[in-house]
Amino acid sequence: MRRTSARRIVIIGGGFAGLHLIRRLEGRLRPGEAEITLVDRQNFHLFTPLLYQVATGELPEHAVAYPLRRATVPARVRFVQTEVRSVDLSGRSIGTADGLLPYDHLVLAPGAVTNDFGIPGVRERALPMKTLADAKAVRSRILSCFEKAAATDDAAVRKRLLTFVLIGAGPVGVELAASLRDLIDHTLAPMYPGLDPRRGVEIVLIDGSDRVIPAMHPRLSAIAQRRLDVLRVRTVLKTFVSEVADGVVLTKDGARFHADTVVWAGGVKTHPLVASLEGVPHAKDGRLIVDEMFRVGGRDDLFCIGDAAAYEHRGKLLAQLAQVAVLQAPHLADDLARLVRDRPLVPYVHHPKGDLIALGRTSAGAHMRRLGPLPTGDLVFGGLPAWTVWRVNYLMQLLGVRNRASLFTEWTLSLFFSRMVANTP
Repeated sequence: MRRTSARRIVIIGGGFAGLHLIRRLEGRLRPGEAEITLVDRQNFHLFTPLLYQVATGELPEHAVAYPLRRATVPARVRFVQTEVRSVDLSGRSIGTADGLLPYDHLVLAPGAVTNDFGIPGVRERALPMKTLADAKAVRSRILSCFEKAAATDDAAVRKRLLTFVLIGAGPVGVELAASLRDLIDHTLAPMYPGLDPRRGVEIVLIDGSDRVIPAMHPRLSAIAQRRLDVLRVRTVLKTFVSEVADGVVLTKDGARFHADTVVWAGGVKTHPLVASLEGVPHAKDGRLIVDEMFRVGGRDDLFCIGDAAAYEHRGKLLAQLAQVAVLQAPHLADDLARLVRDRPLVPYVHHPKGDLIALGRTSAGAHMRRLGPLPTGDLVFGGLPAWTVWRVNYLMQLLGVRNRASLFTEWTLSLFFSRMVANTP
């Protein structure tokens, strides 16, 4: 395919990887060096780490949705809202719902999708927590259950309505459980005095691992577990779900958890677009194997970062987390600038920053890593200091002064007033 004077760089995905990539490219490429196109099926960037706060009414929807055009226009990036259906690696073009889009260099950053592991009933009866629509559906279900419980005199029906089963004790499940308890104790309890929500509501967190947030530091898991105990969240560990039936969750060891609300936070899997690519190396989980410059198969026309990339670090593949994507994107932007100028690429060196986990009102857990070859000397702490670090970190990560101001205001109000929650369309 004939190349234009300016290199055509197409980026698929406006998540953390894609958005941080174009923001860094803005300062690295001179006008006329490249024609950059960002493609996404949505016209907004979703700040997924705070999605659970939308589900529990702590934040409004607009606080976690940032218009992609606000980022692309200043960066001189063309934005195309469409669905990508195929990638033609030999012809260097992508097939979209609106036609073909040619490229010289393609960056795959479509994120990941919900993984139900083929468990019967999960897709049909459990509520996922991946999109903005998912968070709104969870919030609607919670409020509907309270309304129905207030209208019935049947104790068994009320108990089932006021039992909330969360499957998956990773960051999403743990943070959702803590925030849900805050919603119940500080907002819904005064609104439904006849239900006695502080005693009559049960939150169950189920996971197959032997500790909550198993991918994080063991001491951070211990801090989270202690906080969940204080919040009266029942954690059921080393337990695998076998089926989500109508009104009941079944486990492989024979246990049954009756609940009208089941939220699936059991993990993610590789995006189908990435998993279906042929002629390129894949990891066992379907992600694309990349080298130290994020090239796929050593090709200078195909790169992959974020959840779709299988990047090995210290013998293990990096986790599919927003933090990983944010760290990878600036380096790839620098390498793309080098590539456009026909300069050699520089290998990426991963330096993890640590982990943060929100644990309800004025409480969190923090793991601050010490840079170096060994993890010794890492700082792990909880409580109010960790909560302060957590909030400052997310305020700084959020895009736009208005979004930061809105987030800060909503968080401040939630400390002193009950949450404004209602079942609106």
